Amino acid sequence: MSRLTKKESQKKMVIVAFMIIAFAFVILIGTNIYFLYIYTPDNILRVARDKRELTEKQYILCQVYRTRVSDWRLIKDEHGEIISTLTLVNISGINPFMELPFSYEFEMGRNTFIFYIEKRTEVYSENPGEDTVEYVVTGWDILYPVRRVPFTVINPRRYIIEADLRKN
Repeated sequence: MSRLTKKESQKKMVIVAFMIIAFAFVILIGTNIYFLYIYTPDNILRVARDKRELTEKQYILCQVYRTRVSDWRLIKDEHGEIISTLTLVNISGINPFMELPFSYEFEMGRNTFIFYIEKRTEVYSENPGEDTVEYVVTGWDILYPVRRVPFTVINPRRYIIEADLRKN
């Protein structure tokens, strides 16, 4: 009879351990969902835009790609064509990095920036010795989701916040 009681107590211990692990998992997932999708911080600097919202103006999509020739890699051109090869472009007019002093962690997140273009020109660049595409832009946004390195649960994916800026 004592063997049966020992088996029952082990079974109860396994059930309790499983319930504790399941509860911790639910709390972890719930916290993650809250901070990523529901939480709205007080210090919002800019709201990320979704691709579906980008219909009213002519735009290009770029990612930071710092070289001696250019700071931007073209992801999608003004005709809506996705660029699969490495295409470096210059951006003049408004620059997000001049407007907001982004931190290194934010810059390394490989965020995609939306530039609203006024015109496209080709200019000769002495450094590579060839023509380089330059876009004159009138504004910018950031494409959803906003990424940071390292990834943390507390930083929201829908906003650029003050924590994304360099500390002076």
